[in-house]
Amino acid sequence: MSPRRAFTLPELLVAVAIAGVVGGAITTTLIRQQRFFSATAEVLEVRAQLRDAADVLASDIRGAAVASFGLPVMSDSAIELYTNIGSSVACSAPAGSVVGLAPSVLANGNTLTSLLVTPDTGDLAAIYSIPSNNIDSARWETRRIASFTNRPLASSCPSSTGFTTVADAVAGSTGYQVTLASSPGADVHKGAPVRFLRRGRYSIYKSSDGKWYLGYRRCSVGAASACSAIQPLSGPYRPYGPRGAESGLSFRYYDVNGAEVPAGSSGRSVARVDIVIRGESSRRVALAGDAQRTFRDSVVVAVSPRNRSR
Repeated sequence: MSPRRAFTLPELLVAVAIAGVVGGAITTTLIRQQRFFSATAEVLEVRAQLRDAADVLASDIRGAAVASFGLPVMSDSAIELYTNIGSSVACSAPAGSVVGLAPSVLANGNTLTSLLVTPDTGDLAAIYSIPSNNIDSARWETRRIASFTNRPLASSCPSSTGFTTVADAVAGSTGYQVTLASSPGADVHKGAPVRFLRRGRYSIYKSSDGKWYLGYRRCSVGAASACSAIQPLSGPYRPYGPRGAESGLSFRYYDVNGAEVPAGSSGRSVARVDIVIRGESSRRVALAGDAQRTFRDSVVVAVSPRNRSR
């Protein structure tokens, strides 16, 4: 009978030791990779929040009606402005305070009405007025909106106006009817462009969870600034700090000559708004090596309102 083959005890001990070393190395590598991916996710989240705030603020400030309404609130942590929320065309001359508007989608594929959000009570309608059909003296008449509703084409924009066709009525399209708080002038004619404006305020605020977010308030169009409850848009960001500190969000305002416009002015002379947004990770992360730290990043954006005084 041949002797049975087996590992000796020293061989088993060496094998177990080698397996332990290899397993420990693999575990260490996996842990480091997991930490790296987790840290990368934190970094991407911070940068995504910074981009979100920069995109929203830049878009609304760029399209703000600064020349007409200025900036009702200008501070280092808040800005209040009138932004464009839609546009349309008057299908006919106003009937008193009522203006009929074209539908959003026409059978021929053209778009005469475009709305980011539906205008309602408290928003503004700016209607293009041409006195005596003299385009050189044209101006925008601004009226507060009393109501904004969908209406059948027969009452809002019939085919006789030339803006719609029988095909639109057959397709079931509906137009819009805006009722203004006061009647526009007699110089508002058929085909007049109409813009819709909403007053709103962006600011950084501390939420109930103790973190700081970019928030938005819808405000009334009257002289006094009465705003609704704040709604979070993006964040969190670094805490608010007084001017000069590394605040999570800060604004600075400049005129066309590059001179800083002080807070408390009407804002009509503002030609550029500088925005600084600062974010940080919610926990300490390690991207290289084993050193852990709070990741911080920032975005600086300079925006020039298109509708400013020249």
